[in-house]
Amino acid sequence: MEDEIPELVTDLPTNGIIRTEKITTTSYEPVSSTPTKVNKKIPITIVTGYLGSGKSTLLKQIGLKSKKRLAIILNEFGDSSVIEKSVTIQDKNDSVEEWLDIGNGCLCCTVKDNGVTAIENLVENSKEKIDYILLETTGIADPAPIAQMFWLDDGLASNIYIDGVVTVVDSENILKCLDDVGGHWHKEHDLEQVEDGITTAHLQIALADTILLNKSDKIESSDEIKRRIESINQTAPIYATSFGDIDLDKILDLHAFDFNTKLINKNASFHDNRITTIAIDFPFFNDASGFKKVENFIQYLLWEKEGIEIHRLKGLLVYKNDVRVVQGVRDTYEIIENGTLIEGVEGNKLVFIGKDLDREELSIELHRFLDDNI
Repeated sequence: MEDEIPELVTDLPTNGIIRTEKITTTSYEPVSSTPTKVNKKIPITIVTGYLGSGKSTLLKQIGLKSKKRLAIILNEFGDSSVIEKSVTIQDKNDSVEEWLDIGNGCLCCTVKDNGVTAIENLVENSKEKIDYILLETTGIADPAPIAQMFWLDDGLASNIYIDGVVTVVDSENILKCLDDVGGHWHKEHDLEQVEDGITTAHLQIALADTILLNKSDKIESSDEIKRRIESINQTAPIYATSFGDIDLDKILDLHAFDFNTKLINKNASFHDNRITTIAIDFPFFNDASGFKKVENFIQYLLWEKEGIEIHRLKGLLVYKNDVRVVQGVRDTYEIIENGTLIEGVEGNKLVFIGKDLDREELSIELHRFLDDNI
């Protein structure tokens, strides 16, 4: 049956990575005992934010400051549910399938093929020319399907890894956007309201690993804006910027999807019932069966439980010296083995960013799975 939930993988190899979603079978990357040539993987940062927030200015700043050989992809994925569209590059010449030198040590590409295939080919053919990829989404794009694309496409996964999602926020207009439950502001500015009370801006903030509060020089105080942003996403650091000027170590090489991700949990003073952050702490496992029980819980939340939407998931699970990190975007998740336990961590943790989440309800559901003798 098409919507059947895939079975769990019971025998994972060392360093196994679970990549799974509701409509596919669970898969992992096998580990060979035969030494192989190390395959260079190129990090990619997804840069998202509303039209006019300053994404293009940020990319120019990165090009001027970075000593990396950068490749910049500007796309028009448009409808976030359809990522099988052409990647469009800011170039007035005819479309070609190769990297073009655009100065400042950066490369840009122009393609007209299927977006996934085009990126695969470009990276494979240009691997020795580039160190880092920056992918800018359109102003109305939901970044989640794009992030999922780099997990689920085997060709991309072999060449690229996601370093993080950077969301650029327009400090002059973000509060109007988040407050506009009726969507009038979005209609006036030709922007998108996803559903009642939730806009693309909510989704872009929810998926962010780093948030840039751009145009901060044009406002008197950013306190209220930071408070509202943190009510949605309590895991991403917020940096005030002007004209996209920021230290590159705050936005590049974040390794936000790696096994050593730090799980930040602040106490937001403003609670937004639409999208919010919920963190659940519970003791380290007493035996290895806890991993499977928590995975059953995660699958239940992502694929079966009605009335909630989870946009981002992070977690740390530990049994003795076995440390695993959970990463998830919408109905896709990874469980990564051989993680690193950061000093000061005293228990397991799951962090959810999503719609209509209730801490007590999630905690009860989690312990229902933990207490189940499976």
